[in-house]
Amino acid sequence: MMQIGQLITKASALTLLILLQGCQKSEQQEVKAVEPLTVSTTKISLNPSYKVQREYVGTVKSGQQANLGFELSGKVEALYVDVGNVVEKGAPLIKLDTDLLATEANQLKAQNNEVRAQLKLVKANLKRQQSLKSKGFSAEAEIDALTSQEGVLQANLVRLQAAWNANKLKQEKSTIRAPYSGVIAKRRVSLGDVVNVGTPTLVLLASAGKEAFIGIPSQQLERITQLASPHVRVSNTHYDVTLLNPGAMVDTKSRSVSLRYQFPENAPVLEGELVYLAFEQTMDESGYWVPLTALIDGLRGVWNVYVIGTDNKVERRSVNVLYADSERAFINGSLADGEPIIASGLHRVVPGQPVLTSAQ
Repeated sequence: MMQIGQLITKASALTLLILLQGCQKSEQQEVKAVEPLTVSTTKISLNPSYKVQREYVGTVKSGQQANLGFELSGKVEALYVDVGNVVEKGAPLIKLDTDLLATEANQLKAQNNEVRAQLKLVKANLKRQQSLKSKGFSAEAEIDALTSQEGVLQANLVRLQAAWNANKLKQEKSTIRAPYSGVIAKRRVSLGDVVNVGTPTLVLLASAGKEAFIGIPSQQLERITQLASPHVRVSNTHYDVTLLNPGAMVDTKSRSVSLRYQFPENAPVLEGELVYLAFEQTMDESGYWVPLTALIDGLRGVWNVYVIGTDNKVERRSVNVLYADSERAFINGSLADGEPIIASGLHRVVPGQPVLTSAQ
């Protein structure tokens, strides 16, 4: 019985030994089967400078914007336009009630007729007195009185004519006409409103001569005003514009200098739209352009890139990001011209890991 037990024990030990050796061989085979990870790389090249695309924001404004008001007071009798209407130069826009002025004009006309009748009578009497004088029957004093009366009546005619012209001018000014072609932007009165002298009634925006008012930093003034062909963007449309003024002062609130640019004729832009001035600035600092996917954040806000070093192992390098856009970044740091860096997939590797490379 002991011999049988010993045989069973030896057989069990032998079986266990065979199983352990099989596991070791499987692990060795699995380890041998694992190959280094293939990563995508790109070679960096040193640039002596880089260009920065900047945009400064402003608003679209009309070259002319009038707050139209009356030169005399009265009641609004008619409104010929409303907000959004396009009007031509000289078109009637709004009118006051002119009944009082019409009544005054009738009174002046009646007074004028009265004075003319009196003047006619005085001239007839004067002619009669001069005829009697030639015959020796008229006194000199009578002729002088009639001559004086004639002068007074003629002066009254001049005064009445001036009053008539003033009345006619008031009636003309009771109607506001468009000083230029444009669009009605605001209406501030309604029918029946009584307005005073200078009360704003309508806001008229010129349809031609749209301008862009853009604030820029004072330190960029010289560079931007010397642009040969400036262009601006409104929504997704670009326009070539003309600089109207070189900037006169720094705004005390925004600390920027306001520039005015003229849009092309009939540009389909609206009052108040945002407008962006594109400006490319060259920065004299050397570095390397890399894709954003080549950057990985490190400790304390430091950015890193992974470089393929000796023996195809991953090395970590700390860099400074000088500028970045939506696709790439301009960096400098402990890098050399022509070094291969990992362009993407940084989450799959760690420093010191051997890899295979494939260039982009």
